[in-house]
Amino acid sequence: MSKIYFSNLPRCLKLFAAGLIICCSILSPERTFAINGTAKIIKVKTVTGTIVDAQDGTPLPGAGIMVKGGTQSTTTDANGNFSISVPDDNAVLVIKYVGYVNQEILVGNRTKINISLKSNSTDLSQVVVVGYGTQNKKDVTGAVKSLKSEDFNKGIINSPQQLLQGKVSGVNVTSASGEPGSVTGVIIRGAGGVRSGSSPLYVIDGLPLDNSNTGSGDPLTFINPQDIESIDVLKDASATAIYGSRGANGVIIVTTKRGKAGASTLNVATSLGVSTLARAIPVLTADEFRVEVPKTGATLDDKGGNTDWQKEAMRTAYTQNYNINLGGGADKLAYFASVGAQKQEGIIKNNDLNRYSGRFNVTQKFLEDRLILDMNLNVANTKQTRPPISTILANIVTNNPTYPSRDANGNPIASLIAPNPAFYFDLEKEITVTNRLIGNVSPSLRLIKGLVYKANLGIDNSTATCDALNMPNPITTRESRLETFNNINKNTLIENYLTYNWANTKHNISALAGHSYQRIFVQQRNTSINRFLAGGIDPIYNPGVGQDLTLANNRPGGFAFINELQSFFGRVTYQFNNKYLFTANFRADGSSKFGANNK
Repeated sequence: MSKIYFSNLPRCLKLFAAGLIICCSILSPERTFAINGTAKIIKVKTVTGTIVDAQDGTPLPGAGIMVKGGTQSTTTDANGNFSISVPDDNAVLVIKYVGYVNQEILVGNRTKINISLKSNSTDLSQVVVVGYGTQNKKDVTGAVKSLKSEDFNKGIINSPQQLLQGKVSGVNVTSASGEPGSVTGVIIRGAGGVRSGSSPLYVIDGLPLDNSNTGSGDPLTFINPQDIESIDVLKDASATAIYGSRGANGVIIVTTKRGKAGASTLNVATSLGVSTLARAIPVLTADEFRVEVPKTGATLDDKGGNTDWQKEAMRTAYTQNYNINLGGGADKLAYFASVGAQKQEGIIKNNDLNRYSGRFNVTQKFLEDRLILDMNLNVANTKQTRPPISTILANIVTNNPTYPSRDANGNPIASLIAPNPAFYFDLEKEITVTNRLIGNVSPSLRLIKGLVYKANLGIDNSTATCDALNMPNPITTRESRLETFNNINKNTLIENYLTYNWANTKHNISALAGHSYQRIFVQQRNTSINRFLAGGIDPIYNPGVGQDLTLANNRPGGFAFINELQSFFGRVTYQFNNKYLFTANFRADGSSKFGANNK
């Protein structure tokens, strides 16, 4: 690097010298900078080269090249050639290409650099779960993304969907609200149908779920996120076709953890999270209210209080998670068992979710590993408590702040003019208790070399009771009422299919053919009682205390239906010379939802 000093020259000569330097910099491959009267000439050179596959020398078009710590970047052309300007010999080139290991290369005194990239064989050989089987990532022709447990989001996770939030392109994970147990929606590449909604099909350890009438808005509430080993997202029609029209919005396949051969391991995990209101809604304080109301010409109704109604309804909420799991096995047997407990509080008082779950997975091998038996069982109990959130939120921003919220004894004050949210916490509540059992047994038998028969027998039973309680209140002339909704959902699955694999040095063929029968029974019954007295036994536990049981106000209701789905499905994959891939998926569904002549 050379320096030119001209700080002692006359002004006219300085201008002439600066102009001469600029002209020279345009005509030469050197860059010139002038700072505080000192001109610095920095040499810039051009580096060219070719990027190829290290194994067979195939050019890699579209590979990215950039200068580390700089802004210069380029990509290779169709023949793998590139050209890039670097500031000096100390520049480092960073080369990236999808499916290959990144490289960093020091330029030095070279102007031509040929680069060979090694294939990221670990990534390409990764096993991903597809419909009714697994494939190596390099052999998948559809749009499939697999997330392993080490790739999941960390921190306080309240639902399985949050594990993949922001991790998969084209997948949008949103929460309907911030309250515990709210629906966590997943949309894969937008809605896939006009009448099919936007929710994807969830498959848990090979069992497709029915998302309707399970007593909870979130179909995965019963799963402990700590029990999940991997989540595979099938995005496009090629990948989801094996599940038929139910996969129109994409398919999310959840695989839970299994035991591994070796010594038993015991893991204990706990976590504590804190939630607070990020920013209170700006409203007038009591003192500001007393000043501003007279300015509007209105009459000030001042009760002498100084109440922050938002603080009356809000709290610092805590989320607690406790998980214990035990896993291990021997050569022929592997097992995994876990129990978990979660207590999640909402920032609105009396808004809580408690979940208790247990899981047991076991794999047993027989007949010199020709027969493999997989069993999965998950049980869960969830209890969700909700206050009248909409009423409370409306009142805390419109109430008069000069009204006191509690009397001298600390009891909530009831008022018709300023409805007290603290009073409503005792008057209204909604309690939903859901019990769910989901499990399946999957035996597989190797009939001959390459040919395997597999069955999948699964159940998903859930019962839910929702009690919506309004307690009596003589001050606000509220009439007491209790409505109870009982939901039953029974999902039964029977599947049988054959898989065949054959390969030689150049050809690799895999075929799948099977039959599936699924029966879903849904029932809901609702009852109600009116006009019961406050105090004594909670009417949730003794509906007989109701004094008004007329058909006009308390007519029982309900419905029930059965959906049956019978399907034939198949898949053929062909690979030639580890370069060319062909995949065809087929499925034909017959449904009881169709008309008598078109089932």
